[in-house]
Order: sequence, then structure tokens, then C-alpha cells
Amino acid sequence: MKTSPVKASAGAAGHPAGSAASPARRPVPQAAQVPAHVPEKAPHEAARHPDAGSVETSGGKNVEQSGAPASGTRRKKAPVQVRAQLLQAASDIATDHGVQAVTLDAVAERAGVTKGALQYHFANKQGLLDALFEQTLERFDAQMEARIAADRNDPHGASARAYLHSTIDETSPAASTNVLRVLVAAMMTDPEIRERHSAPMRKWTRPDPLPLEHAARLMICRLVADGLWISDLLGYQNLSPELRDEVVRQIERMTVLER
Repeated sequence: MKTSPVKASAGAAGHPAGSAASPARRPVPQAAQVPAHVPEKAPHEAARHPDAGSVETSGGKNVEQSGAPASGTRRKKAPVQVRAQLLQAASDIATDHGVQAVTLDAVAERAGVTKGALQYHFANKQGLLDALFEQTLERFDAQMEARIAADRNDPHGASARAYLHSTIDETSPAASTNVLRVLVAAMMTDPEIRERHSAPMRKWTRPDPLPLEHAARLMICRLVADGLWISDLLGYQNLSPELRDEVVRQIERMTVLER
């Protein structure tokens, strides 16, 4: 008698009859899919300062700036702009109320920033004052150089004339003149401030490399300018405009050396 062939059950092909079915096949891992159209950041973009190109939301979070800022956001100020605001606030307070009134709290409030933002730029009051006075001296020095370059009179007296007008010419005062007066007043009473900031000022009043008689005359002009300036600072002289103009005119005439 012929034996009927045993039909293998579906899914068990290739295995002996009655054996257990083979375990399910493991899925072949696929490569991680990369989202399409994602541009790679340039190195300079990935390393930039976290505040650069961002805005601060009303909740205090920074979000990447893309075109116009969204509603309810405000642009963060650049560090250079904040530093300039702080120095201007310190300048205003020093001019109006004196150096003793320049405190971190007062400057931060006037500049409209937090005290922490101020201390990011200036750790303490001394650092703030040093930066303010250094900026003032740089501006005065720039004004001196500009006046000397524009002077068309006797070149030997150009430096003395520039000093005269940079200190006492009220028709075209330097933006830093008031702060410079505050600095000079502070130098009179504070030896540390005097020692720290007197060196840059000496180059404006150093003797000219001229024969003794001429060098002495130009030094007299500078000292008279100092006297007028200190008089204005302390407010004890009430010169009429006519008398003051004549004093300045005679000083100018002294700076033109004989040929």
C-alpha cells in the first residue's frame, strides 16, 4: 500500500514534521533618517555669543531672531551700547551731583539696566570711575589734537592755544569738559585719584622744546588758562563777558612768538 506524503504546514517548510516553528525574524535595522532640507550650521554661527542675534521674550527666554521680532519681544542691547549708556549715566550724575554721588545703584537706575548688567562691565565703583575718567581724558586729548591740526597761526604756540580753548572756550566746549572739571575737583581732595590720572594730563602742560624765554611765555599762557578754569570750577570769580574775552584775547596774543 502506498503511503501518502505528509504535507508540511505553512510557515514550517524545511523543518522536520512535528518540530517547533522557527522564531520570528528580527527586523533589519535601518539607517537613521536625516530630515530633508536641514542646512548645516556654519562654524561661525555655531560658536557665536548666545546673545547675538537673539531677542528676549516677555518671559525672559532667548529665541533666535528671524526677520522682524515677534509680538511681545524686545531686542537685547549690544554690550557696547550698554557700556556707553552706563558711562553717560555716570557722567551725568558726576556733573550734577559730584563724584561721591556716583554709586552702582544710581548709575544702573539712571541707565535703565540691572545692577548685574552694570557689574558685567564694571565690577565696582572704582572701575566705573576709572573708565569714565579715561574716556574723558581721551576725548579731551582728541579735541586738543583737532585744534592743533586746524591752527593756522604760529605753529610754536599751537599747543598752548589748543589748551587754552579746550579748557575755557565756552562757545565750543568739549562734551567731556564738565566731567573733566569733576575729575580735577576730585584730584584736589583724593590723592589716589590724583596719582592715577595726573600722568596723562602732564603731556598737555609740558614745556615746549623752545628757547627758555619762549617756553616760559607759553607756560604762562597755560597756567593762566588753568586759573580761569579753576575759577569757573569753584565759582568765586564773576568776570563780565567783556573782561573775560579780553583776557582770552591777550593770552592768545602771547602765544604768537616774536620772529
